[in-house]
Amino acid sequence: MKIRNKIVYTFTGLVSFVLLFSFSLVYYLSKHFMEKDFYDLVSEKATLTAWKYFEKDEMSEALYRKVIEKGIVNLPDANEIVLDTKNKPLVHDSLLKVFPEEIVKELLSGKNVRYSKEEKQLFGLYYPDNEGTFVIVIAATNRFGIREQQKLLYVLMFIFLISTVFIFLLGNLYATNVLSPISNILKNVKRIRATNLSLRLKENARNDELSELTRMFNQMLDRLENSFTLQKNFIHNSSHELKNPLTAILGEAEITLSRQRSQEEYISALEKIKSEAERLDALTQNLLSLAQTDFDQTGIKKDDIRMDEFIWEIKEHFDKTRYQGRIDIHYPVLPDTSDRITISGTSFLLKIAIINVIDNACKFSIPHKVDVTLESGPDNIRLQISDRGIGIPGAEMNNLFQPFFRASNAITYKGSGIGLSLVHRIIDLHNGKINITSAIGKGTKVEITFPIA
Repeated sequence: MKIRNKIVYTFTGLVSFVLLFSFSLVYYLSKHFMEKDFYDLVSEKATLTAWKYFEKDEMSEALYRKVIEKGIVNLPDANEIVLDTKNKPLVHDSLLKVFPEEIVKELLSGKNVRYSKEEKQLFGLYYPDNEGTFVIVIAATNRFGIREQQKLLYVLMFIFLISTVFIFLLGNLYATNVLSPISNILKNVKRIRATNLSLRLKENARNDELSELTRMFNQMLDRLENSFTLQKNFIHNSSHELKNPLTAILGEAEITLSRQRSQEEYISALEKIKSEAERLDALTQNLLSLAQTDFDQTGIKKDDIRMDEFIWEIKEHFDKTRYQGRIDIHYPVLPDTSDRITISGTSFLLKIAIINVIDNACKFSIPHKVDVTLESGPDNIRLQISDRGIGIPGAEMNNLFQPFFRASNAITYKGSGIGLSLVHRIIDLHNGKINITSAIGKGTKVEITFPIA
């Protein structure tokens, strides 16, 4: 069932229930007060009847006439029963014809009683007098009251039915008005496809839940569009970068195999193929790491990493490469406890990021040394990597973290342009910050800060 129909039926049901309860209460109270008023008339009739039969000698002629007239006007169709209690068994049997046993006992004990039998209202009056003790029973039917109650019932039923129809129509209008923003959202959402993710839902100035939903949906579209753009660029650039070494490998193999060659020429060709294959392997590893940081961040497990020991592990890694002996590590300020130099992170990703930064520093500053400085502050750990290399042009600093971007003065150096983009995403994944300052011909300084675990 659609939400709109649920709202209409729920609204109609609730309001109809309230109306039905209210009308039932009105009918019940009306009937209750009508019966009470009629009982008062029957009780008064019983008293007037007693006066008519037993108080005549104590009233004036005019007063007695008024009593007779009032008794006739009040309940002209009432039945009067007057019994003398001298013969109690006979009175008891007579009363059983109109009252049940317990009512008869109560009446004969000296109490006045009320009783309803079918449509008749009966009132029993125990009346002691100087002439004896009598029981007066008045039986009357409230025909006018019953007719009025029936009329009231029909009117209430008619009003209830008409009101239910009106409530249903009103609920339909209300649901349409309330859900119109959602209908507009659905209509606009249906227009959005992967080919037109730039479309956005129209936001209104109201500060309600639907406005918040629209804003959240637009923000989701922003993220989706950004992800699609990143994915498209990633595929385009990675396919282009992968094509270069593959083309070089295939070209070198094709040229080598085109005719018979000497051993030296075969060795030279294999070295070129090996070099391009290594380049392809490094590029593939970087692309896989970049893809992992882009699309699989939720499953990455983090551990406590002690940074001073971690940096020494990275130095040992470089001491096994052609950059052996070119890295100097400095610890100007270290805390007394290891907790102050421990961060929460993923070891293999951080190693990729820091190795990339140090590798760039070594590559672009041959033959100078690279300084790696580790310091601990009140709330964070600062890692600084400085070189005295070729530097980066100032106009290109804003593009450093774009995938596959390479500085104009770094074209002659081997690389794919993925490194810093990967570094930036890994640092961001660890809630860290990276800042790069550089000057042409003077070198580059990379400062990375991490929050203490």
